[in-house]
Amino acid sequence: MALFFPKEYNATRYQTLYRSLSPVSRQMIQREFIGVSYLRRFYLLKEQQAAAKFKNEQINAGDFIHRKLTINRLTWLNKDNVRTHLKIIFRHYLFGCLVQFVERKNEIQLPKASPTCYWETPANLVVMRWLNRNLKLWQSEIERLTEQVISKSIRHHFIYLLLSFMLARKIYNRSEIQAEADAVKGLALPGKIPIGIEMEFSNLGRKAVDRDNPKSLILNDPFSNMELYSNFQLEDATWRLGGYVDTHEHGRRLLKFSRYGGFFEYSMVRVDYPRTYTLPLTCDPAIADQMILESIDFIKEIRPHSLHINIEQQIHGLLEPQLSDFLCLLLLGGDLGFNEKGQLKEKRFADREFHRFIKRRRHLNLISETKKDVIEYAFLRLKKRAAENHDYKTIIMTLKGFQNAYKIERNCNHQIPEMLAWAETPYPLTIAARRDFVNNVINGLKKEAVYDTNCIDTFSHRLTERLSQAQQIIQQ
Repeated sequence: MALFFPKEYNATRYQTLYRSLSPVSRQMIQREFIGVSYLRRFYLLKEQQAAAKFKNEQINAGDFIHRKLTINRLTWLNKDNVRTHLKIIFRHYLFGCLVQFVERKNEIQLPKASPTCYWETPANLVVMRWLNRNLKLWQSEIERLTEQVISKSIRHHFIYLLLSFMLARKIYNRSEIQAEADAVKGLALPGKIPIGIEMEFSNLGRKAVDRDNPKSLILNDPFSNMELYSNFQLEDATWRLGGYVDTHEHGRRLLKFSRYGGFFEYSMVRVDYPRTYTLPLTCDPAIADQMILESIDFIKEIRPHSLHINIEQQIHGLLEPQLSDFLCLLLLGGDLGFNEKGQLKEKRFADREFHRFIKRRRHLNLISETKKDVIEYAFLRLKKRAAENHDYKTIIMTLKGFQNAYKIERNCNHQIPEMLAWAETPYPLTIAARRDFVNNVINGLKKEAVYDTNCIDTFSHRLTERLSQAQQIIQQ
């Protein structure tokens, strides 16, 4: 089969390196490079299937992507920006190559993906865990590769991918990665209801989408508030984890509204570039929890900011939620703490970081081609593993039980004024209110009919404990 190789690098050491690889290895590089456009942009794939098989389009597809994924000369002039972004590019290409390694011919006995969910979630999690635990194997190597391509003025992603593939082949350790896969299997807590996650990161925090940030604030961020994201084609390099920049501006593509800075986001629910099709991440709250925590570690140069959890609505609750029920959710997953003036606040609400607390969505599923009712919880703060609010498994279990037990009206807007007042001046909730919330959530979780008594009891104890810990902050 004829494969693409960029003509600019004919008769160079990179062509020699490429030709030294086996046909299987070269095909893996093609798949990773071209897959962004031809396998993930499903509209284009469908159009191509009508005219020619994908395998017959490798050279044309490769040439198209190669021309697209070239860093322009003006962007290349600022070597500090180049170094910062290249390290992210190399890391994600290394990640993608290793994912292919663990998936080839049952190389690794991976946990099974949840039915109707994204098929590569287990491989993604296992590889990310292994990379996060073996930084010494690859960090200095990526720094070396970064300096190498800068010194040679190599501005093409294909060469970055080729070098990343060679690094992946060098550090790949089957037995260690199998141990990670076994550890993930041991953490599993399977369910029936699909879950998606969206994580926002920014070194500017909530100011990432402010229109009037001073230039000095932008320049203090090594990523310039992600304003160069498109210049370095990071959306293509980070596609396996749903990477893109969220500007919070619907008119971004219109020149007069254009601002390219914003939140860097891993959207592990949407699977195509036009962001029409979706696939849930998993039905397992423990796997979703691990993906959140490992992703924070994986992109450690950019601070975690906020988290959206999407849960398909398969069971419709009947209870009318009270204000105290929503406040329990804020105690559990919000950002209760002290502001710059030493005042206790629920900071996401008090700082007006979002407009809707809970959103109802309709997601078009890639596999079934049907629209699914999804509840999106948009109020959650994203925190590092070492922070006090790092147990996302408890939060996800709570949200599942919540929507199974309670009647969730469209966007739950009617309670927002009272919630905002509480966020400005938090007050303790009664023991009865917290107890009723826990009992209702437990009853909702039981409706899924998948968790045994020990699991339910452990979760109930943990939820009660978490609410009590948050309550103590307010009382003190």
